[in-house]
Amino acid sequence: MHFDPNTGEKIMDPGDEIQAAANTVNQAADQAAAQADAAAANQAAAAQAAAQAQAAQAAAQAQAAQAAAQAQAAQAAAQAQAAQAAAQAQAAQAQAQFQQAQPQFQQAQPQFQQAQPQFQQPQFQQAPVNPVPETKEKKGLPIGAIIGIIAAVAAVIGVVIFFVKGGIGGKVGLLNVFTSAYEGEYLTEYTKDFQIKPFGDFTYTVSGEVEDVEFSVAVANAASSHTRSMYATVTYSGFTADATAYIDEKNIKAQVPVLGDYVFLYDYSNDKNDGYLMEFLDEADMDVKTFNALIAFANDNSSTMQKFYEKTLDYAKDCVVGIDFKKTGEKETFKVNGNDVSCKEYQAVITAEDVIGWIEGYQKIWDDFYKENAKTFEPFEELSGEELDLSDAFDDMIDEIEDYFEEDLIVSVYVKGKITGAIRLEYDDNMIEILFKGGDYLAQNVEVNYDVDGEDGTILTIEGKTKGDVQTTTIEAEDEEFVLEYSFNRKTGELEMDMEEWGREVYHIECTYTVSKSECKVVFDEFEVYGSEMPFDALEVTMSNKADIQEPKKGTTFDLGNVDEDELEDFAEEVMDTIQDNDDIMDIIDELGLYYYF
Repeated sequence: MHFDPNTGEKIMDPGDEIQAAANTVNQAADQAAAQADAAAANQAAAAQAAAQAQAAQAAAQAQAAQAAAQAQAAQAAAQAQAAQAAAQAQAAQAQAQFQQAQPQFQQAQPQFQQAQPQFQQPQFQQAPVNPVPETKEKKGLPIGAIIGIIAAVAAVIGVVIFFVKGGIGGKVGLLNVFTSAYEGEYLTEYTKDFQIKPFGDFTYTVSGEVEDVEFSVAVANAASSHTRSMYATVTYSGFTADATAYIDEKNIKAQVPVLGDYVFLYDYSNDKNDGYLMEFLDEADMDVKTFNALIAFANDNSSTMQKFYEKTLDYAKDCVVGIDFKKTGEKETFKVNGNDVSCKEYQAVITAEDVIGWIEGYQKIWDDFYKENAKTFEPFEELSGEELDLSDAFDDMIDEIEDYFEEDLIVSVYVKGKITGAIRLEYDDNMIEILFKGGDYLAQNVEVNYDVDGEDGTILTIEGKTKGDVQTTTIEAEDEEFVLEYSFNRKTGELEMDMEEWGREVYHIECTYTVSKSECKVVFDEFEVYGSEMPFDALEVTMSNKADIQEPKKGTTFDLGNVDEDELEDFAEEVMDTIQDNDDIMDIIDELGLYYYF
């Protein structure tokens, strides 16, 4: 840009418009890059704690609002539904658990895209699913192939270790070398004594402080009695409110003392409930009997989900036992702990028929489960618009395997005594090789190389070091697309974790573990996401393998299943009067600016 010497008018130079356009493009590119999703690559315990922290914040806000604004009777029903939701969460957990048994059904596919990474230990994280920025010159494999390779690597190592520990037995005793893969890894050793069974007793508690709000939320499960509860307290400006939600094999109960001396009750064993609130079921084209059956299924009163999970897990073990590794007589030399080690080759061949057989066996288990619960599933299918009958999906999967699985999958393991040098996967001239470089434990230093469709290189490295009581591990995907670093002090229980994606910080976490056989506690000192500190003044997560069930205290029963419209209106007026007569509640309402509603 320059100025006319006579008029003083601004005159654009030819390059100015080009530069402006370039700046616009660069800004758009920066915004696009900033919006890329971060892959969830945390160590399992830290990730779980992070998720629970967010749940705690939501719960705290909900309870504060509840103390101020829940004056309508519909909110009483919401309390009952909260218990139902807690039960449904348990069923959802079971659904996620049985999916852990699936990776071995899919490890034979050429790119192993469907391999499940759930069995992996903290060191084996999946690379982020992010596009390559246009400004970055990319060489090697496309990101889709990279993700598939990392998933396959995690699945192969994780599945072998998981099922060997689960008791594969002497038939494939060779693979018992993998049981020591994490022996000596401090975080694993530190937490191994604490265990929670998928369908066992537990209590999860999240407590903390956000500015002027103190909160605590505890969710408990008693397996044998199919009883679950949630108890929450919120303190704001010196005033404390609490709430309890409870479900057993017959009733849902809820209590919010600040709203009055009531115990809200819904008896889902009674199909004759015909109160005013039941009219909402009619509007949803659902009868009381079906609604009650859904609650019973979600609460797993007959252990339906537990039995399904156990059956699929047993079947998965049987499939792995059927993989026959044989000594080939070949040897290869690998560098382990800086030394050349001559390892014997043991090899298994997996055919398309093997994989199809696995899928068909799993399909039968699922079909039986679906048929046994078809009537219960119907409302879910109507609400979601999706069928839970997966016969067509299984058939399509088998057709794809028959069409594309033209070569056998070769899985080779190279060992010498207790030393494992490498695992190699080969399919149709494509190869993935996992090299164990040694260290204080088998998986401390790992390099994953590929040769796929004419492209080769190193896709993933894991580097660890031990210094006294502290172990540090760095996981890096190709070209630093994804970097995870964490260190753990086995003496103090301190864990520090940093995750970066494309050079940008995603997470920074500092916390301290305290572990016993019955309880694991995590206290967070710092928690940052994309450089912004989470708004917690204090945050603590406790996991116990004992059930601390909280049942509502005695009070006047308010039967949500049979209350009529007039009783509901009278109750609403009474609650409104209770709130208006409580000076503490009204002060909070005034501070929060909610007086308009009261």
